[in-house]
Order: sequence, then C-alpha cells, then structure tokens
Amino acid sequence: MLFEDRQKSRTTGPTLVGFNESQSEHHNTVCKNHPESPGRIQSIKEVLTKTKVLEKCQVVTDFLEIDDADLSITHEKEMIAKLMEIENKTQEEINKECENFDSIYMTEKSQKAARDGVACVRELTNRIMANEASNGFAIIRPPGHHADRDNPSGFCIYNNASQAAEEAFFNGAERILIVDLDVHHGNGTQRMFYHDKRVLVFSIHRYEHGLYWPHLRESNFDRIGSGQGIGYNANLPLNEEGCTDSDYLSILFHVLLPLATQFDPHFVIVSAGFDSLAGDPLGGMLLTPDAYSHFIYHLKSLAQGRMLVVLEGGYNHQVSAVAAQKCIKVLLGHAPRPVDLTEPAKESTVMSCVNLVTVLRSYWNCFDYFPSRTSLRLASWPIANSSVEFKYDPSSRPPDTGEILQENLMSIKLKASDDLPSDELETIIYFNEGDDAHHDLEEEDRHPEKPARTRRILKTLKESGVLDRCVERNSERSATDEEIRMVHTKKMLDHLKTTESMKEEELMEEAQKEFNSIFLTQDTLKVARKAIGAVLQSVDEIFEKPAGLRNALVIVRPPGHHASASKSSGFCIFNNVAVAAKYAQRRHKIKRVLILDWDVHHGNGTQEIFYEDGNVMYMSIHRHDKGNFYPVGEPKDYFDVGEGDGEGMTVNIPFSGAPMGDLEYQMAFQRVVLPIAYQFKPELVLISAGFDAAIDDPLGEYKVTPETFALMTYQLSSLASGRIITVLEGGYNLTSISNSALAVCEVLQNRAMLRRLQEEKEQFATVKAKLQSSSIKSIRQVCEVQQRHWHILKGFQVTPCTVGLELDDESVYQHIESPEPIASPEPIEPSDPIESIASPDLPEVSDYTESIVAPIESISPPEPIEAAELNGSIDESIEPIESPEPIEPFEANESDESIEPIEPFDPTEENGSDESIEMSDQSSSGSAHPPSQQDFEALSSGPAYAVVPLADCPHLNDIQPLPLAGIDASTTCSDCNIGAEVWTCLTCYKYNCGRFVHEHALMHHLSTSHPMALSMADLSVWCYPCEAYVHHPILIPAKSAGHESKFGEAMPHS
Repeated sequence: MLFEDRQKSRTTGPTLVGFNESQSEHHNTVCKNHPESPGRIQSIKEVLTKTKVLEKCQVVTDFLEIDDADLSITHEKEMIAKLMEIENKTQEEINKECENFDSIYMTEKSQKAARDGVACVRELTNRIMANEASNGFAIIRPPGHHADRDNPSGFCIYNNASQAAEEAFFNGAERILIVDLDVHHGNGTQRMFYHDKRVLVFSIHRYEHGLYWPHLRESNFDRIGSGQGIGYNANLPLNEEGCTDSDYLSILFHVLLPLATQFDPHFVIVSAGFDSLAGDPLGGMLLTPDAYSHFIYHLKSLAQGRMLVVLEGGYNHQVSAVAAQKCIKVLLGHAPRPVDLTEPAKESTVMSCVNLVTVLRSYWNCFDYFPSRTSLRLASWPIANSSVEFKYDPSSRPPDTGEILQENLMSIKLKASDDLPSDELETIIYFNEGDDAHHDLEEEDRHPEKPARTRRILKTLKESGVLDRCVERNSERSATDEEIRMVHTKKMLDHLKTTESMKEEELMEEAQKEFNSIFLTQDTLKVARKAIGAVLQSVDEIFEKPAGLRNALVIVRPPGHHASASKSSGFCIFNNVAVAAKYAQRRHKIKRVLILDWDVHHGNGTQEIFYEDGNVMYMSIHRHDKGNFYPVGEPKDYFDVGEGDGEGMTVNIPFSGAPMGDLEYQMAFQRVVLPIAYQFKPELVLISAGFDAAIDDPLGEYKVTPETFALMTYQLSSLASGRIITVLEGGYNLTSISNSALAVCEVLQNRAMLRRLQEEKEQFATVKAKLQSSSIKSIRQVCEVQQRHWHILKGFQVTPCTVGLELDDESVYQHIESPEPIASPEPIEPSDPIESIASPDLPEVSDYTESIVAPIESISPPEPIEAAELNGSIDESIEPIESPEPIEPFEANESDESIEPIEPFDPTEENGSDESIEMSDQSSSGSAHPPSQQDFEALSSGPAYAVVPLADCPHLNDIQPLPLAGIDASTTCSDCNIGAEVWTCLTCYKYNCGRFVHEHALMHHLSTSHPMALSMADLSVWCYPCEAYVHHPILIPAKSAGHESKFGEAMPHS
C-alpha cells in the first residue's frame, strides 16, 4: 500500500517496545562503574515490569540483521570497516583504539550491540510506517546521537535516530521531525541532515556558551542549516544549569510546537536522553519525569501519531527508568500527569528562544507573531537580544566521565498511581432523547437552535462506528433546584417555573418581552434541567475512576454559556458548564477548574459568573469584531481579565476583522491557552464546545475545520491528567457540527490525533499560508496583558515603541500597564561576530519620524565567519548562517543586514553616483551599496546616521503604476485614521500607519503579501520580505509623486 493510502486509513495499533539484548555485552572495561552501562536497560525493564506497563506493549527483540550497506547510508564505509576490525582485537588493543575517539569505549561484542540497536530502530520504524503499530520506544544502547558520518563519539557508535529516519524515507515519508531532548547536543544528528530540508532537527541542550560538552560552536542558535537545508536545523542552547519544567515547556509552547506544526512531518523521532532529569550526575538540569511525558504527548499529535522514541543518554538509572515508563504510558494513550510551573523560566532560556526565533523567522511564518529581526532591536523588548558568544577554551577541557555509584544518587519512589490500571479507557456519550420538547413555537425547524442539532450529531457518530466504541448514556437525571442555585438566582428560577403553565401565545410574548434571543415552551424548564443533569452525571462518573480513565462528550441542548446568574439569553436557559464547575468543586472537593470556550460567540454568562472567582479560569476564543459581534456591549475584550480574587482568571482572545480559521486558532492555543492553562494546573477541564466557528456555519462565518477542533481537544486532554468533559454549546450548520463533533469524539475515544491537520500539498507543504494580520495583533494584546498574571508568557511579548508619539484615546495601550521587564544582562562581547544577530546600541530619538540607526563612528565592518571549530579541528560541514537562495517549500527571504562604514568625504575623490541615502524610522538594516558624493556632502557638516539601501530587490516586479490620483502625503491611516508615520503600499496604494503607531502597514503586508511600502515621512522605500530599504529607478515615479505632494515641487534628481 502506498504511503498516501496508509495516511487515509490510519488507525490505532499497539505500542512497540524494542530491546537489543546484546547490549549487555557492551560495557566499559576500564571504568567498572561507568554510568553508560547495561544497568540502564535493566532498570527500565524492572520499572516497566513492576508497573505492568510492559505487558500492555508489544515487545520486539528479534529483527533482521543489518549489513554494511544499511550502515553506509548514514556512515562512511571507512568508518564501518575500521569498527568491524575491533571484533578481532584484544581488549587492550581495543582500549588503545578507543583513545583515538572522543569519549568512546568498546569490547569485542560492541559492534554486534550497536548493529542490533540500529536493526531495532529500523524494524520499529518499518512497522509504524506500515500502520502495524501506532508508535514505539527503542530501549537500546549504545546511544547514537553524537555519532557522525565518519566517527563514533560521546558513548555513541552508530547514529540510531538517523538510521530510523532513513528507514522512514524508504517507507514513503517525505518530511521527518527529529527532536533531541538529551542534555548534550546531538551534534552527529545535526551534521547528518544539516543540508537536508526533508528533516527538521530540533535540539534542546545545555550549552553554557560552549563550556558544556561537546564544546562546539555549531551547537549555538545561529546554526540553522545550509544550502537546501537552511532553516531546517534549530538549536535551543541552555546557557545555565538548573533549568526546570518551566524552561522546557516554555520552549515547547513558544517555539517547538509552532515550528513542528508548520513543518507537518510524516514521522517523528524523539532522541530521548534522560540526562536532563533532576538527579542525573552529568546533566545538571532539574526536569521531572512527567515533563518528558508532556513532550511526548504533544509531539504525538503530529504525523497522525507516527512516532519513534529512541533512548539516548540518562545516567541516573532509576530516575531514567521512571521517565521512560511515563513516556510509554503516554504512547499507550494515557494522559500525562500534571507538572508544576510555579517557578518562572530563566531569563537566559527566554533569551535563547528569542534568538532562535530571530534567525528562523524568515523561513517559518508560524513566527509572524514575533516582529522582524530589525523590529526586535527597536521594540521595547523585555530582554536583550544577545550577541553570539563562545567561551570554550580547549586547554581547559574537563576530565572524561569517571565512575558513578548509582546507590549514591537520588531516586524516585513509585506510587500506586504509577501502575498501569487494569481498566480500559472509556469515553462516555451523554444525550437527552426528550430535548425536542424545547423548540421555537413560531419558527419551528427554521430556527438555528433546533432539536435536529443533537439528533444529527448522534446519527453521524453511529454511522461512523465511533459510538460503538464508546459508552452511551441517555441521561434521565434532572438538576435539582439546589444544584441550579449553586449558580443561578432564586428569582430567575422562580420566573422560569411560571412558564410551565403558560399557553403558547403567552410563552411567545414572554420570550419576546422578558428575554434576549430566547424561545420557550411549557417543557423548556424540564429540558433545561435535564441538560444540566446530564453534565452533572458526567462529572460524577468521571470522578468515579482514577484520573484519566474516563472522559465525556455531552450532547445536550439548550446550550448554556450566555446564561448569566440572573438571566437566560442567547438561546441559553441555564449555564450548564458553570453549574458543573461549581458542582465538581463542592461534591468532589476539587479546587481548580478550567473552562475553555471555543464557541464563536463569547460566553458572557460564564464570564460574569466567575469574574471574581480565583479558582475557576474562564478562557474564550471568540469573534469580537471590535465589540460589534453578539453579545454586543458585553465585556469580552482582551483587557477584561477578571476582578478581585479573579483578576487574571479570565482570558479573552477576541478576534476582529477577517474570518479566522485553523492557523489562527492553533496560534491562540500555542501562544495563550496552553501556556496559561499549564501554569494554572486545573483538576478538571470543561470545554464549552460550540461548533459555530466551523466552516459553513451561517452565524459564525469562520473557517475552523474538524481537524483543528480535534487538535484543540487533544491538547486540552494533556491537562488535569485527562479529566476532560466536552459540552455542546452552539453550532448551526448540521453538517459542520456533526463532522466537528465526530472529530472531537475520535480524539476522546482514541487518545490520539489520527487526522492530518491539512491535506497533502496544501497550506504549509507548498504554499506559505498566512495568518490573518488582525489575529496576530489580538494575540499580542492578550499576551501583553496576561503576562502580568502568568509568568510563562513573560519575555516573549513585544511592546511597540511609542517614543515621541501621543496615542489617541482609543489606543489599545490605555487599557494596560507596562509590564515589569526582565532585567537585561550585561553586554556581551561577541567572539564570533554575527552582525545580523547582535543588538547594536541605538541612539535616543526625540521624534518618531527621525532615523533610528547606528551612529557612523560606531559602525565597524563585519568580519568573515570562520568554520566551526571541533576540538581544535575545523569541521567544514557545519556552516554559519548565510544569505540563502529561495527554497521550496518555504521561501528564504532573509537579507544580509550588514551596515558598511562611511568615511569622511574627500572632495578630491570623484564619485559619479547621484543616488540619495535612504533614511527612515523603519530599520537600521540594509545591504552594502556605495554612497554618493551628495551623501558625503550632506554628512560632512557634523554627526549623522546612515543606512545604505539595496540597489536591487527581487520584489520590484510587484510595484504597480501610480493611481490616477497620485500620492497624498498628508493622508491618514485607512484603519485607525492616525496621520503619524503613514506608509503607502506600492502594490495597491493603501495608506497605513507604521510600527510606532498601530502597525497597520505591517499587518497589511502580512495579510496581502504586498512587499514594499513608501514612507510619507521621508520617502524611503522598505521591502518587508528582504527586511531592507531599497532604492531603484523603478521607484522614482512614486517617490517623486510623494515629494511633490509633500513639498509642492518635483524631487531633485528625479
């Protein structure tokens, strides 16, 4: 079967666990208690057996032997032949041979162990790619990620992860993601694929500016690939020891998950080194075993769950075994246990994240949330964007790893909850057969909130076969007055009781007179009681079993999230989810409840009920349209964050402008929902699942697909140990809500993402899909406000510079206070100058229209970047950042931002150029171009600042002729009507404000891809894709028209 067909028929299967039994004969004969020993595997086997995890897996110990041809795909034939000779040498000769390598030991049996390890990963990969298994874990040694093409290194003989990648390619994969979590940089894996765009390698490792092994310059953030592979290598260097779960999960949410989602792999390989764990004798980090399982969980949402975890390092044997067990439980479909993120991420970690985003931003538009490289320098960024620094001195190399006694290391005591439960995972579907008694008496089935909504969902679930694998509950439970009054007032309830005796005419009159968007029948109260009752029944049954063994989908109506404590509204009688939250707290003695509302309409009722509650978090992603979308006039903007004890417990993500879809909702989850929810650490998750943001909904008009609803459900299931209840709210296209509910139910039932997020050759695969620019602005505003309450957001947010600019009363900034910035570190002197990464000191600017560039006297020409030094030798395979040619599927549009020095004008020297220097407030960026004589004359009178524009640009073809009306330099921004810092697009000639106002010019570029704009302030031209100024004869007509409008005369030299 072709891989394309296997993608369409993807189902769940067993989890494979592979062992190479011959590893027991690979050990260090010189250092008897060396930490990389057979005891590592034995400890893992013991924990897996004791907790009954291994019996739920399919164990693989027999595989086809591999030959030299297999190994030569990733390793040089000379290396393979040399290592084979080891088998015929004495141990003394072997030890002598190992001295030629860095941190290598072997026995005569080591070759077989290493080859069996490779055979194991290839066998597991083959079965996973063939849909014979869901995923797998290769528990093998020796590890592999340091081994490169021509040398073993760092306890590693052959590169297991690279061999698994090649096997996946052989089985039809076209894109492979390798995530390396070992505390040491996987330099061998990086070198294997440094020029290959088919493989995205992402490594999180301890670095300390090169002081930590393997002491390589190539391990830093600026080494992002070369040639066709540029942009496909991502290093996240940790420059301090003691990093915690907060550091690693900040990396996951802000950098890794957006990047991996856009890459859209067909296969995921995790190099699972457990030496980042607290208690590891070599790592120096403080990760918990549960943190590893969260990485596995979220990466498992990619590639339809096709994942292979490969054991790398980890030298506290017992703690590593616990981490491996927790990862395998997640592979089996169990939710990870909560982690504690009370401690903020280190400033150095945030700095590394920002640095990596800075160099990758031009290749991946998932980072459009962040400003451009130049804007990073000019924005009020809470941290300093550091220079590249490499501190390692080969003469001070620390000694090699010696003996470590395992009994002297910390251990983790296993709990009863760590055992794999004997009960199967259950998904319960709740519904009320009698909900058709609540309907619109006047419009009947023409009303969008009609009984057919729940009937169609149940029909779709049954026809798909999903319902047969779930537990059905036709709930007959009715909520009591006492239960309803946990949230709603007695007056409201008494009022609704009077409707039970009203006639039809009275009911229609009552609904119109007393309520907003409500219809009533004599049975409305009865149906509404049963809707709450079904949700409360789901809460009780969820808590009957240990966390994670049950989840629920509650398909009831009427919906509830618009109902406030005292009033029914918006098709909602009672607030089903709000009552459930209070009930769970009182009946089941939990404290923290998360309510996530993805209905396209804001759940104003739920927000009001919990607005001052410090234990219930309400998060809403909704259509806002600057307050003009229902519910109009309600507080639902980003600055509505709660009051009193509840301040920061309300998180609104309000979208305005163009219809939003998958990319915008996924960004909201990655940037806002997941980070904050993880720090909040709920004990129960309730989803207000309105499907009116779905494609083709007549009221929502948004474009969210069933696959994204499934992904959001999967991601939320990582919280509260999997205690999650999904409750139907809105959704008014019967086909859309049925397909969306089916996708959600599949995730609840399978505990896996089997659907692809996008069709092959769609969106990211071949076309640079664009985030709606207004969504980027909304998310930035949300994060800037919420970072005051949730430290996991701090340091990742951009505050646009407003120096010298008076914002009007409607400015978004009037609603927020400036967050306390993280203290900037002392300036670092770069040892390897990368001018495009370093942040130059910028002059103080008194007026926002002045040029913000480096002083002439402070600029020095950039020096060439040398090849990376590897232990005193030059490795020419690893290259620094270069200005790339455009590549597919992602355009490489990063320009070289070098700034050339300008010498004092010499009147005796001729210069025939008559081009003028471009000066503006946009950037200090620009490629070298000779300045003219006139430029030097202008500068000779005193201090000045200069930017040299590009003489050519690949985007000049997008310049369109001037409109008949010409250019009006006095016009205002077409979006905010502010006349400061206005630019005109040179493709459509729309006028928008610049970065120091509301960034509408940038947003216009992001939403239209129109590349170039002309400044009305100084008539400079900025190219967004090139991130540089441009001056070219084709631009003269526009510049001249602007000059004539601005000054009433033609531009000189035009």
